[in-house]
Amino acid sequence: MDSKTEFNKINKMSAHEMDLELKKYETQRWKENRGTKIEFNMKTKNKYKKFYNEIAGGKDGIGIEQLEEPFISLGLAHSRDEVMELINSVDDDNSKRIEFEEFLRIIHNKSRKKAKDNLNITKFFKNLANNNLGNESDLQHFSFKTIIGIIRRHKLLDAFLSNNKDDKDEGEKILKAYLNLVERKTDDKDLK
Repeated sequence: MDSKTEFNKINKMSAHEMDLELKKYETQRWKENRGTKIEFNMKTKNKYKKFYNEIAGGKDGIGIEQLEEPFISLGLAHSRDEVMELINSVDDDNSKRIEFEEFLRIIHNKSRKKAKDNLNITKFFKNLANNNLGNESDLQHFSFKTIIGIIRRHKLLDAFLSNNKDDKDEGEKILKAYLNLVERKTDDKDLK
């Protein structure tokens, strides 16, 4: 969400809503200053909010259409069904869309369905927030979509060039899953 959109949102808040947001912020800061165990500090939560807003693309919540491509192209999921299972595992209101607090539960691996892939998602977003994505250089100044593209290309190159069998196998799985995604999207466009 850009600063103008954020400003408009704040302007539309009632005094009571602003007071509640301020109290929530002050409570969070108080906990951080006292070392109280919290899931995310404000700086990290703000980074996650930025990623969330970029993924949502101005829409109300994140649906499968926004999560499918990045999760499959990173190897965090291998099919549309896996992405939908992940959405359903945190979607408390059954809207088929993930609101910000639900998104945080995915990142913190607090979904109803705990799985190895969920741990990979947690690891990916924590590394992204801390600008610690392995061989990649400083990516914090790029958009989420650009970062996904850089990492996807790196993983796909591993499928062909890596001498490490695990990297090669992972790259091949991602390549196959991404190819299926592209073929399905092409078929869907042809049907329209």
